[in-house]
Amino acid sequence: MANTNINDSQLLTNMLQEAVFTQSEKSIADKVFTTYDMTGTPGLTAQIPVYPEIAAQEQNQTTEVTDTNFTVTQVDVTAAEVQARIDVSDLLAESTVRNMGSDVGQMIGSAIGEKVDSNAFSLFTEANIALDAGDNATTITPAIILQGVYKLRQNNAPTDGEGDYHCVIHPGQAYGLASALAGAGYGTSANAISNVGNTLLSSSAFVGKLFNVKIFQSTGIAADSVATDAQGCVFSPQAFAHVIKRSLRIESQRDASMRHTEYVGSTAVKTALVKAAYACRIKGSKVIG
Repeated sequence: MANTNINDSQLLTNMLQEAVFTQSEKSIADKVFTTYDMTGTPGLTAQIPVYPEIAAQEQNQTTEVTDTNFTVTQVDVTAAEVQARIDVSDLLAESTVRNMGSDVGQMIGSAIGEKVDSNAFSLFTEANIALDAGDNATTITPAIILQGVYKLRQNNAPTDGEGDYHCVIHPGQAYGLASALAGAGYGTSANAISNVGNTLLSSSAFVGKLFNVKIFQSTGIAADSVATDAQGCVFSPQAFAHVIKRSLRIESQRDASMRHTEYVGSTAVKTALVKAAYACRIKGSKVIG
């Protein structure tokens, strides 16, 4: 029989603070995609309009501008729960010399953050995105990033508010890119890679800015069809929608017959592809060395 534990509010507050902080550092999907906050809004589904491009006209003076017929489509994004649970035995809680609330909060926040990102970046597939740069078993170089940029420019893909595109690649791919930059003399005072935007996230996720592209690394990037390869992406933030229905929360439940307390963290989010033409896959090796 399980009874809800409502007396340990201080522990849960500490745990939640650690979990929220850790998830914020681990998860970058809500910072690189266009985020729609539905917290406190009825319903689970956000309807994202997708507007086509229209052509301007050149008419003589006093000549009526003709109507442009177009259809606005929409992408429905339905939020779903992401959860993590840890059971802490009485004996462990009574014997540990560490801050148990902090440790549990970090583990829950890390697990949920990684799951949110792996779900989001699983959209970087050939089935979803036709444009690509790079190739299997190929080290990611600045030239490949630049190729992705101009493929987006060719499609008039909009940038973020600072005039930049975003890029998320696997840490192994980021190593190849950083290695190529180091070999070309970048990192010196004369050729330092820009750190503009570094305040967006922890430095562990932000790699740098190159060709007006903010580059991030994430272990949420899945392996390609070849296990040693991965598919990252250079994209306009408007290519993807990230819906947040409920922020991270943690609840506890005491199970006396099992002599432990269950800690359950959950959030409700969903990411969807909105406009494939605004994204370009970055294919290449994730092998370090």
